[in-house]
Amino acid sequence: MNKKLELIHSPATKAAHSVPPLLFIHGAFSSASCWQQHFMPWFNEQGYDCWALSFEGHGQSEGHNYLAAISIDDYTANLRQIIEQHFPQPPIVIAHSMGGFVLQQYLTLHKLPAAVLLASVPPSGLANSSLRLMTQAPNLFLQLNLFQQGNHEPELNELRHMLFSDDADLAAVDWVAHHSQTESQRAIMDMTFVSPFLQRAIAPLPNLVLGASDDQLISAQDVAETAKLFNSQAEILPHLGHMIMLDNRWQDCAERILRWLKETPLH
Repeated sequence: MNKKLELIHSPATKAAHSVPPLLFIHGAFSSASCWQQHFMPWFNEQGYDCWALSFEGHGQSEGHNYLAAISIDDYTANLRQIIEQHFPQPPIVIAHSMGGFVLQQYLTLHKLPAAVLLASVPPSGLANSSLRLMTQAPNLFLQLNLFQQGNHEPELNELRHMLFSDDADLAAVDWVAHHSQTESQRAIMDMTFVSPFLQRAIAPLPNLVLGASDDQLISAQDVAETAKLFNSQAEILPHLGHMIMLDNRWQDCAERILRWLKETPLH
């Protein structure tokens, strides 16, 4: 059954490139609005037609009243629905964190012209990341879990340490504090306990897999695991935290994606 999903469209502000449109996919506790701050207007100025999806239960999409029951499979179905209904020409998907994990599931059954994954949850899920945090930074692990469950409202400096680089503008951190939402615990569990028997291959496609040097959640090892799935090389961007698209040096990431788009045959 089709869902009522928020899909934001931001057209190119100059002559559009003859490449597929860009579809941005958000991570957990977020929505399509995270891409409107910098990435969508910047790529519009470079001549790209941009779209951003809010998963079921996020942003202005339906499903907030049954969010706890929504699974990763549901999010994958959301992505399939939007691509089939709104894109005569399949888009290039740029996905962050949980969105990257959803994109991996989509690509086991469907084809796209290209994919970009930013600080993506790796194919094996969050178990290794959670164990690393629990052993190496137990206070941060506890704070993150309480924050994710809506039981802890961190101070801005604390939230900056969780999700941004240490010198990130507090205005950006405050934006995240006021635009975050609860996440489906079922979806979190789906990403935490991933059976190796359910990890399926992905057909070759042009891809770019990026991580962030100051990411407290997704390690360089996690990024490398994702790149291995895509038969490519991981790249770690310096001086950026997990919320790459909102951190001070977000444009470094955008420019890397732009160079890749220009260098990669996408037709």
